[in-house]
Amino acid sequence: MVCLSGPDAGAEYELSKEQMMVGRSPGAYVNVNDGFASRKHAELHYIDNAYRLHDLESKNGVFVNGRRLAPGGTAWLEDGDEVQIASTRFRFHDPSATITAPFLEALPEAGIRVDAATRQVFIDGKALVPPLSVKQFDLLWYLYQNRGRVVSKDELATHIWAEVGGDVFDASIDRMVSRVRNRIEPGPAGGGEPQSRFIVTVRGYGYQLKEG
Repeated sequence: MVCLSGPDAGAEYELSKEQMMVGRSPGAYVNVNDGFASRKHAELHYIDNAYRLHDLESKNGVFVNGRRLAPGGTAWLEDGDEVQIASTRFRFHDPSATITAPFLEALPEAGIRVDAATRQVFIDGKALVPPLSVKQFDLLWYLYQNRGRVVSKDELATHIWAEVGGDVFDASIDRMVSRVRNRIEPGPAGGGEPQSRFIVTVRGYGYQLKEG
């Protein structure tokens, strides 16, 4: 399993035990350095040559491919699945999975992907050109790290405008989100408002990023 976001991005965890704790506890097999994670957030179980993920009724939930498990719920993982623990994302790789047809052409990548290392945004597998401004990218990257969760405007202000202590008007946040939305969600031919494919407005609170 590979960590995709947060301070441990790039870290790899070999799944070599029958039962593996995942969480913020220093003793967890997969230690998650995430303030939103519970100390004992989830468990991985190796059963009959397959891996099952069990949510330990965590406060901020466990997501598999963008879908939140019910509190205390479980999900069987398949190679390539994306697992989100609180706001930290992982890619699950099944050690037993093999490539059987390397000559097949890969299917186009659907949805949105944000690469923090290159600061590039990909929509349905195509890079966004020209790239977003620094502030626009920072805002989208924060929403992307927390996709599936509604992020308040106060939280966005604190993280995206940290240089001024988050002292920014709601209207400024709304304008920035509007600019990002106009770039990643082009409006219909002939004009009109952009479709909310990725960024959803939660009125009176903030925004939520969907994977499209």
